[in-house]
Amino acid sequence: MGTTAQPSTTPATGSFLNDMLDVFNVIHDPDGVFKRVSDRARIVAPWVVLSVAVIIISILTRPYQQAAFDAFKSTLTPEQAAKMGNRGAGGGPLGLIFTPVVVLVMLAAGAGALWIAVSITGTQARYKTLFSVLAYSSITYVLFALVGVMVLTVRGKAGITGFEDVRPPLGLDLLVPSAGLYLGGVLNGINPFSVWGVWLAGTGVSVTHRMSRGAAIGATAVAYLICLLIICVPLLFVAMMTKQ
Repeated sequence: MGTTAQPSTTPATGSFLNDMLDVFNVIHDPDGVFKRVSDRARIVAPWVVLSVAVIIISILTRPYQQAAFDAFKSTLTPEQAAKMGNRGAGGGPLGLIFTPVVVLVMLAAGAGALWIAVSITGTQARYKTLFSVLAYSSITYVLFALVGVMVLTVRGKAGITGFEDVRPPLGLDLLVPSAGLYLGGVLNGINPFSVWGVWLAGTGVSVTHRMSRGAAIGATAVAYLICLLIICVPLLFVAMMTKQ
């Protein structure tokens, strides 16, 4: 593969760098990347790349999250606002420090759901391999988040009047603008990038587990929808607090 970095004079370092580059190579050569994953599952390299990407995205979106948080506080009574103190949105610097841990936990949970879905088909699922497949496929989430950052940048902080404004309508929520926070979050999670991600992960499952591509993509889609419904549950509590 022409764009893949070649091993350097230090085999271990070169291999790790190649593993990191495969996070981007999977966009244009998924079969090649997943064949290498089938030979040797990689977890640390894609996790590092994803963690750095999520930290950068969190920093870029923080002003808009803070604007939404301030708008929420303005709806509270002075006593309620005082109890919340001056803490900002996003968890501050401490939140950024724990971002890699959150990314690791999310990948581990997603790989677990994928393992169950693949096992139900009668295939002998390999958790570590599925973890690696999911980690590499998650580059589509990063691309989706970057598009969201661009939309927020165009909209500006002045256009943020609540938490729903921090979630640009890039999925099926575009068709249901009046959807609440939870339903809107679920619909937002069904977008061109998530469809791409499901196809990418399904391709990885097919290559690494010798499944038919249709069955692999179907199992991946089921796992994704279940995870999406669970991940959006906190939005129910936010919706009850903000009455949205």
